[in-house]
Amino acid sequence: MEKEKAIAFNNEGARHFLKQNFEKAAECYDKAYELDSKNTSILNNMGLYYQQQKDYDKAILFFEKAIQIEIKPHFLVNLGNALSMKGKYAIAWDKFSEAVERFPEHQNAKISLAKLATHINELEKAVQIWKSIIEEHPTDQNLIQLVKVFMRMNHWEEARQTLTSIPPNYWTGLVWFLAGQCEFHLKNYGFAIKSFKSALAEEPDNTSYRHYLAMTFLAVGQVSEGLDHLIKNSRLEPDNPAILTDLAVVYLSKGEFEMAKNWLNKALDLDPSFEKALHYKSKMKQIDTGKQEQN
Repeated sequence: MEKEKAIAFNNEGARHFLKQNFEKAAECYDKAYELDSKNTSILNNMGLYYQQQKDYDKAILFFEKAIQIEIKPHFLVNLGNALSMKGKYAIAWDKFSEAVERFPEHQNAKISLAKLATHINELEKAVQIWKSIIEEHPTDQNLIQLVKVFMRMNHWEEARQTLTSIPPNYWTGLVWFLAGQCEFHLKNYGFAIKSFKSALAEEPDNTSYRHYLAMTFLAVGQVSEGLDHLIKNSRLEPDNPAILTDLAVVYLSKGEFEMAKNWLNKALDLDPSFEKALHYKSKMKQIDTGKQEQN
């Protein structure tokens, strides 16, 4: 009877957790734990709750309690995630590796290992793990993760070639965006412009996509086109100091100092400590000082 009540409280807590009613979830999990402290599902759910609350020590404690009673792949993965969030990467690596060895069919364990390898900059290992995952599950999402690792390594050609494994009719805005970055870094600017435009056709309000399109236009000397897209970004995100600073930099390169100063001031009004804006404001002061000395 007590165990049945514990299961009911645990299930209720899980429903609250999914709805992000974390306080109610915690109350239910506590009641469930009082009734049955050996139920591994309850222990795992409590670990997930404390992990969400960023109390990683308690999360680790509950995941370890669950594993001491019963070893399941998601318990090991959850423990690895909590350890990773606490910065204990070596132990996290061991837990993910244990999950892979014990449960080779469990893809989340391999994916967690690949993501950790990427995070700690073990990029060659990350590539090998993602390739192993893709051999078994060649999904678009897995291919995209491998592409992102190649991009971090500045292996632009490998990244581009990997993207071609995704059928053209499944290319999303993100895929076009990644392709555009590859073409940009390979200095295939015409293809980069086409790719970024295709990305924007899928997500016209995505300021990252438009930023890269603007930068590509600027790279090929089409300043007016680049400036137009940066201005559109400033309308989409008027409170983004990075976008406003980018506008200032372009105006500064054109010699339009008042316009540059205006955009820099707007950026610094939003974030007085924004380093890029402060750098260019200092640069403009030096230019003003030089002009005054010449006069």
